Amino acid sequence: MTALTRPASQRQSHWLMWRGLGLGLAIGSAGAAVFVLLALPLPWFLGALTATLVASVLDVPLVPPKRLGVLLRAVLGVAIGAAFTPELLARGAPMLISLAGLLPWMALLIGGGYWFFTRRALLDPMTAFFASVPGGLSDMVLFAEEMGADARAVTLIQLSRNVLVVFALPLYLQWHEGIAVARQAFVAKSHLADLTLDSAGELLLLGVVGVFIARRLGIAGGAIVGPMILSGVTHVLGLTTVSMPFEIMTPTQILLGILLGAQFRGLTWLEFRTTLTSGLVFTAVLLAAAPLVSLLVAKLSGFSSTLTLMAYAPGGQAEINILAFSLHVDVAFVAVHHLLRVALVMVAAQAMVRWQRAAT
Repeated sequence: MTALTRPASQRQSHWLMWRGLGLGLAIGSAGAAVFVLLALPLPWFLGALTATLVASVLDVPLVPPKRLGVLLRAVLGVAIGAAFTPELLARGAPMLISLAGLLPWMALLIGGGYWFFTRRALLDPMTAFFASVPGGLSDMVLFAEEMGADARAVTLIQLSRNVLVVFALPLYLQWHEGIAVARQAFVAKSHLADLTLDSAGELLLLGVVGVFIARRLGIAGGAIVGPMILSGVTHVLGLTTVSMPFEIMTPTQILLGILLGAQFRGLTWLEFRTTLTSGLVFTAVLLAAAPLVSLLVAKLSGFSSTLTLMAYAPGGQAEINILAFSLHVDVAFVAVHHLLRVALVMVAAQAMVRWQRAAT
């Protein structure tokens, strides 16, 4: 069936979809451009996120590029894995102290969130748990749906936490740590012109094979975790030194910002006043506690407080890794901590699911 022979309603639906995609891309790109002109932090990602979020709340009929989600996360995973160098192995022992601190931090975070959302936000236990867990948005929402929790509430709370964290962290690092956050977005280690056919093939292979392996093994967040681990292993072993070009990472950040911001479309005043506000209040408490915890971990482990703050930040894995990549901090250090955190989250989620099934 050709485009001309399709029913009028189907042609209209396709037209609206493409128009929405174009509108979303235009709004996100415009937001990124404004952030660049104003020299604001992380312009590509935060600019696109801000513009798309505002448009979504105003119910502008934009359509996020969801079908590109796996591709974008695979690109990010390969890029993060490229920061894993053979020198990382030499820091394994000191890093164990910092990694060990994640267990009590996660227990405090999940326990505190569970108490807050059940006692103050009056959510049911399953919804409160999945709203508290700082895991990947899609994974937590999927688990919540399977267990009969309020998936919409979990989505809004997780979204509010991710958005507030990715805005607050760069501002804190620029104000408190003195990092030139705005200028870091234009620093690049690799450009498209540096790629050869062989190196481009390596990047493609790492992404495709990484996603395939992660899916076969059922790894949570496999679109980013699989390519990240595969890329990290090959780089640590010195099998490749190829890195993701600036010209690919820039549109990737813009598109990921659009994907995140567009999820606020359809937000009602009641949801904002209740669910979303609860998520923002809880996140504000976490953001106040995270620097204190990270400072303690920094003193015990010997790593900088900037690194430990990024490693202990209560945002989503993809979003925090984008921040680490864009700020040119030790991406490998941050990524290893968030990989362990994802593992802890999945163990906790599985335990919660089993407990709930046993109780019913």
